Amino acid sequence: MNLNKLFKLVIDLAFFLMIPIVVFFPGTILYILIFPEQSIFSVNIPFTESGFGGKALLFTLTFFALFLLFFFGFYQLRKFAGLLLKGKLFSQEVVLCTNKAGRFFTVCALGSFLFVGVNAILTNSGRFSITFGSSNFKLLLFLLIVGVLFLLLSDAFRKALALKEENDLTV
Repeated sequence: MNLNKLFKLVIDLAFFLMIPIVVFFPGTILYILIFPEQSIFSVNIPFTESGFGGKALLFTLTFFALFLLFFFGFYQLRKFAGLLLKGKLFSQEVVLCTNKAGRFFTVCALGSFLFVGVNAILTNSGRFSITFGSSNFKLLLFLLIVGVLFLLLSDAFRKALALKEENDLTV
């Protein structure tokens, strides 16, 4: 199997697995708000000790907004994989897709770092804990690296496109 096809297949699979989260998450939160004593969903959200109040709602909405940033970045990555499969590597569309994916991933990672830091301060009385293994910090750092990588790729594709257009004008 061609690597481009495999890349597109894996990206599509991950993208389609994220769609139910985007579709059903707001309804689930609304259900929990309307029926706080429900037992269908096991809620593991900070600030819900005294019911699902304003802090828990703000936590949940912020988390969902960060997930949407990641989802939109992944959508741009999916478009990039499609262009790569079609062989349109040096086009303005590739520059735009990689730039948008890089911006979405970078903003998502930086926002998540801020979110995790504020959440740690509010829930742990200002104490940070260090975990070993695969921690959120490592995953967010990786996401930040991927975002910056896509911004670099976008710049490289933009320069390559300019060189290609200049070369096409030369006889």
